[in-house]
Amino acid sequence: MKIRIVVSVALALVVLAAAGLWTLKTLLPRARPEGPLEEAVAGGSVEELRRGLAVHPADLEDRHGFTALDWAARTGKTAAIGELIRAGANPDGRDHGPNGWTPLLHAVHKGQLGSVRALIAAGADPDRRGENGVTPLMQAAAQGEPEIVAELLKAGADPRLRGPVRWTALEQAVANAHTEVVDVLLRKDPGLRLGNGPRGLAIRAMAWAQGHPEVLDRIDHKREEVR
Repeated sequence: MKIRIVVSVALALVVLAAAGLWTLKTLLPRARPEGPLEEAVAGGSVEELRRGLAVHPADLEDRHGFTALDWAARTGKTAAIGELIRAGANPDGRDHGPNGWTPLLHAVHKGQLGSVRALIAAGADPDRRGENGVTPLMQAAAQGEPEIVAELLKAGADPRLRGPVRWTALEQAVANAHTEVVDVLLRKDPGLRLGNGPRGLAIRAMAWAQGHPEVLDRIDHKREEVR
């Protein structure tokens, strides 16, 4: 039993270190808008954006590998999202920056619920992964965004998909002690649970280490209900 606890704690520390590196990468400063379409989006004028689209392709990238749609998604410019997609911007295109994210992942990362709704309404795939294998649902769960999680689930996002190191959205939420997100996920699929293997034990250890045992109570209670 002692060996099992030591292994779980060690795994939890390794996972925390990996999560820290992932967070550092995803929080790298985003350059300010530089391209003509990005600047039009930032200015907030739909007419200016339309004039720009008359002479530039909707998927024009800046020198950092981002498009105006990425910028609009990150900054909550929902009117611009609609204009860009109608002009041919790809709602599922990955950027050529450090993360290889879709516009939906950019919106989730910045907590832009309006952008998430606009992109989904325009046909964005709620399960489209970034280059690192993370889905929008996993990203929202890891960040603690219950409203966005609910919106993605309503759009058909699959809570049972696994991402980097085989983690699900539920495991991301538990590891980061996001109780509200856990509740949203379990309401959608009461059969979701943590495994009893090394990964499951490590995730439980992370929740305990953060002083949030109640997040585990939610899962254990649901497990008893579905038996």
